[in-house]
Amino acid sequence: MRRVNAGRGWQWIKEAWRLIRPRFGLVLGTVMLMYVLLFAASMIPLIGNVITPILSPFLAGGVYVVLRRVREIEQRSRIEPLASEQPISFDLLFSVFKDPAPRKALLWLGFVSIAFSLALLLLLAIFVTVKLSGVDHSVLTDLTATDEQRMRFLIPYLMDPGAWVLWIGVLIASVAYSMATFFAVPLIVLRGETLRSALSQSFTAVGRNWSAFLVYALVLFLLFLTVPITLMLSLILLLPLMIASVFTAFEDIWGDHPVGGYSDRGDQGRVVHERTSTVM
Repeated sequence: MRRVNAGRGWQWIKEAWRLIRPRFGLVLGTVMLMYVLLFAASMIPLIGNVITPILSPFLAGGVYVVLRRVREIEQRSRIEPLASEQPISFDLLFSVFKDPAPRKALLWLGFVSIAFSLALLLLLAIFVTVKLSGVDHSVLTDLTATDEQRMRFLIPYLMDPGAWVLWIGVLIASVAYSMATFFAVPLIVLRGETLRSALSQSFTAVGRNWSAFLVYALVLFLLFLTVPITLMLSLILLLPLMIASVFTAFEDIWGDHPVGGYSDRGDQGRVVHERTSTVM
């Protein structure tokens, strides 16, 4: 695991575009298929909200397998030019389902996602219950009331000074969760890490490279602002780039394919080896 300089945040995005440009149709189709399947799963009555977070790590892992295959072909084509013509099948999106090695860790990652969401909802429910104790809140259960009326009733309670402690706590927990899960799927699928090790390494990697991730987030934000098309089309075009940039950041930090090569490193090639054993 490497500590990289702030400029790497921009380099990850540049490298991601360079990587996927020759196969942009494939990557775009793979990413869109993933989101269509997740949307379809979320629409299943009663169990959709449970299936979706469990299915998501498996499909995301398939996308990373596709990107790794794109990288392998790109590297081989430097020696064998005809290798660049080698086809890549959409079946790779579902390859993780067939691989027993990461299955347990990915299932647990889905359960962690569900547990985190439920914990936030429970915390909010407890807060609202305490705040509304002794207050007439019949508008919340009134079937004739509109969502706008319910929100008008709740907003003063959700925005008072006491509520800010809750929101700050939720923000801190959400940032920590995002840091721990940012690289969890590629670590599990591409490096064979256990869930605990993947969460720990991902959290540490994002924390140690916070300046690079700050630049990375800022550049992505500016891209969304400057793409001169509708929001939906910009999302469709930028989503493959975003996922590919996570892949190139993963390669850079873990040294599989350092962006710019080792000689272009501002941190002088410092490497931190961290592997955490777990029975999970």
